[in-house]
Amino acid sequence: MHITAQKIKEAAEALECTELKSFMFQEPTAGPLTRRRRSSRSTGRSRRSTRGTRRSTRRSTRGTRRSTRRSTRGTRRSTRRSTRRSTRGTRRSTRGTRRSTRGTRRSTRRSRRSTRRSRRSTRRSTRRSRRSTRRSRRSTRRSTRRSRRSTRRSRRSTRRSRRSTRRS
Repeated sequence: MHITAQKIKEAAEALECTELKSFMFQEPTAGPLTRRRRSSRSTGRSRRSTRGTRRSTRRSTRGTRRSTRRSTRGTRRSTRRSTRRSTRGTRRSTRGTRRSTRGTRRSTRRSRRSTRRSRRSTRRSTRRSRRSTRRSRRSTRRSTRRSRRSTRRSRRSTRRSRRSTRRS
């Protein structure tokens, strides 16, 4: 049987017609005025037994609380210690890796610097050698020109002298 909104409405309307609604919305009273009296012997016994059971339940709950506290304390301590140790280990390892990365960075920087310096020195040396070769080429050109000129001059002079001898 499915409970639908229509059925709930119908039930509410049916309740309005009866005295149940007026009874439902009344303020609670102090309870029944007449209580059944039991014999004093039986009530005393039941009270004592309930007291004993209450005490035992209290003791057992206290014991269980204490034991759970102890167990949780122990586990908490052990977990704290283990987490501390693990965090220390990770810190140390991260420090080591940082140091190693720093060292590698420094070494790479140094190697780069040295390679730059060596490149510069090689460039300078090649420039110097180029200059020297240029200079030597120039000097050889000059010397060859001079020698050519001198040979030309000497030839001219010899020709002139020959001519002069012929005329005479």
